[in-house]
Amino acid sequence: MRELSEKYRLRVANVFHAGDGNLHPLILYDANKDDELERAEAFGADILRLCVKVGGVLTGEHGVGVEKRDLMPEMFSEDDLNQQIRVKCAFDPNHLLNPGKVFPQLHRCAELGRMHVHRGQVAFPDIPRF
Repeated sequence: MRELSEKYRLRVANVFHAGDGNLHPLILYDANKDDELERAEAFGADILRLCVKVGGVLTGEHGVGVEKRDLMPEMFSEDDLNQQIRVKCAFDPNHLLNPGKVFPQLHRCAELGRMHVHRGQVAFPDIPRF
């Protein structure tokens, strides 16, 4: 954390769970300064890459949302992600649960031969697709 803190020129406070070792780095930045938010996001991504590299996971006890979504390929192969998408399509055929989260590129069940279009409209048209 110290090396990354120096690299990104941002301070970080490390908070851990005593029982399970989950790391919660608190990257300190000033959003009013032009590039600090961008540096903080890059810093966070490098922390997650390091976690995976040393045998950890992206999520700890939390899920994958927008922040961690694009880092899924750091931990999972394309085949892994495709299988996860198939499972999601099986349990969420209408794509109502957390649209645009978890998967780095939104795949719809169209890739599996199905895609729901209602009255000529695709659900959540603002989310990037395959």
